[in-house]
Amino acid sequence: MVRMRCREEQAPTGKSMGECIISLRGWHPALAQAELSALFPTGRVEQLSSPRLARISCEGDEQEFTIAAGIEATFQHGVNTPWIDEASLLNEIKNHLQMYSHDNASCAVHAWKHGEGISDCSRTALAGNIGGVLSRMNAVIDLEQPERIFGVLLDGHSQTVTYGWLMDGGPRGDSSTGRRASQRPFFKPVSLEPRLARLAVNLACGPLTEGTCLDPMTGTGGFTIEAVLSERTAVGIDIDLEMIQGARRNLEWAGSNVDPFVQGDATDVRASLPEGFPVPFSGTVLDPPYGRNSHGSMDHSTLLQKTLLSAADVTQGGLVLILPSEPRTDCIERALSRDERPPLKHYSWQELEGILESTSWTYQKAWYIAVHGSLGRVLIFATNALRD
Repeated sequence: MVRMRCREEQAPTGKSMGECIISLRGWHPALAQAELSALFPTGRVEQLSSPRLARISCEGDEQEFTIAAGIEATFQHGVNTPWIDEASLLNEIKNHLQMYSHDNASCAVHAWKHGEGISDCSRTALAGNIGGVLSRMNAVIDLEQPERIFGVLLDGHSQTVTYGWLMDGGPRGDSSTGRRASQRPFFKPVSLEPRLARLAVNLACGPLTEGTCLDPMTGTGGFTIEAVLSERTAVGIDIDLEMIQGARRNLEWAGSNVDPFVQGDATDVRASLPEGFPVPFSGTVLDPPYGRNSHGSMDHSTLLQKTLLSAADVTQGGLVLILPSEPRTDCIERALSRDERPPLKHYSWQELEGILESTSWTYQKAWYIAVHGSLGRVLIFATNALRD
């Protein structure tokens, strides 16, 4: 196995340059990898020996790392190395810290694991011994409010150790748990969980600098809430005034006083936008209604086709479309091949791809997301170029 080192240059405050090692959350590593690639389109993302570890070579703003739903931690100057024994690892880390010092900052060591970790390595003892190395290098150890945290990750899948100084004080907990849809003042059972909504927005829209997010069937506002909390500009449209009013309450509950919601028709986005609103959007996110739709007698296929055509008219970039499917076995470490895709609830795959093609979207990839024993979801990613 090849040892991988993050060759990161010094950069102005707020900027990250060179290579970093990313620890991904375990709920869907394949989608987390795709999100990372979307947020850093000019970079190079490479999966390491574990599905939850990636190396990225890029120049980008640190904020892109902090808004990602799938990133657990970012190792600056990171190293991924096979586990041999603790003495060998401590010697490596000592040499690493001589090259990348604590810079007179107070420090703490955080050790955690993926999966079962490494059987003959105690995380608590290892963290204490690394703290001893730092102390002997004249670092001040502060376990309560350290200025810098040195991270050590024991990965059970690959039997490797990743270590280095952590960006943004990671590893980060999943902040979306405090924004669960069921806790909102306006809730519907079909609402997406915030981490999936955040990931969908990032995948569709890319870097924060790219532009505005379009959510043409906003419902309870999940996509738009996550876009706004990421400091994106966003527009959430719904034909139902009750939904618009409820989505506004939900966004205020989430801590924002902006109002990105517009009552309008998803099948005619351009006419629904305020006069003079700038287009194109950088991405569209769409989770169509599963039961009786709110567009009268319009069937599922017609509603989807008209909505995608309308979105393509004002979007130059990505589309994330989330559709209900039959259940299948979990597949969280890769995108689905065409023969792995589960049957959709309201369309055949041939029909869906025909709808995408006829509305100027190009199918790219799909991922499966388990819901419960009788229902799954498929997240579909497509792209387009703005039509004349």
